[in-house]
Amino acid sequence: MNQLGDGIFHLRGGSNMGLVVRQGKGLLIDAGLDKDAARQALRAVDTLGIALEGVLLTHAHADHFGGAHFLQQRTSAPFYAPALEAAMMTHPIMEPLFLFAGAAPIRELRHKFTLAQPCRIDATMGPGPLSIGPFQVEIVSLPGHALEQVGVAADDVLFCADAVFPAETLEKHRVTFCVDLDETIATLERLPELPYRCFAPGHGPAYSAGEEIAAACAANRERLEEIRARILAALETPQETSDLVAHICQHLGLRLGNAVSYFLTRATILAALSSLERAGQVCAVVEVNRLRWQRAQASPDPA
Repeated sequence: MNQLGDGIFHLRGGSNMGLVVRQGKGLLIDAGLDKDAARQALRAVDTLGIALEGVLLTHAHADHFGGAHFLQQRTSAPFYAPALEAAMMTHPIMEPLFLFAGAAPIRELRHKFTLAQPCRIDATMGPGPLSIGPFQVEIVSLPGHALEQVGVAADDVLFCADAVFPAETLEKHRVTFCVDLDETIATLERLPELPYRCFAPGHGPAYSAGEEIAAACAANRERLEEIRARILAALETPQETSDLVAHICQHLGLRLGNAVSYFLTRATILAALSSLERAGQVCAVVEVNRLRWQRAQASPDPA
């Protein structure tokens, strides 16, 4: 439990959580992957001698809300989440469902890393100020990694969810997950300019304002831009999506070891293709019952 400010704590783990303490009460930010992570949060609450006043969930990925079901069995605190993310938390099958292109997901996508237990969301939250008991926090829109991902600001500390990943994650996984590459890059560009002293992400250590958070965001942005540029270069000849996944993995020296890693990586490749398609640089074509991506034909100049 790292203290980041007066009554503000970063609970480090596989997926980090935040805890804000005011007037003998606690506000928890995210719930971790499972009941073990949730127990860690409750131990911190007990150690500080406080009562849990609420739980704010930043986005609907299992490693950030998987512990919510356990917490709801142990506490009566209300749970808050952005509207779209809340729908996925209530119906968590949606995460493996979209990873598997909308079809009933295979067994490998039905474990706790991609399929959490459902949790109750008592109220939705959107960007702007939010008051809960003695707490006055700011909900900050940080889309891209998830469509309605948010951060939570308490005083001068921003719990920024998965808006930025540490160098260790970039080195290990090479391809960071996102559903909208353009929104992710826009968030990474905006994050260092936000008026906070400290940025506490969902993975890895907290960053100080200025050079630390700017360097972390730049490294994340450059990796995503590199992936997008390599995909466009590879489309000198038409390619299927699986070909592009293999191409990017080879380029980055990444060896995918299971189906989950493949589908998570493919999502980011598709997000890059969507970015290129919106920019008018690539298009999808179907020939001989195969969908391939190719560079878009330039429109002829009007006579």
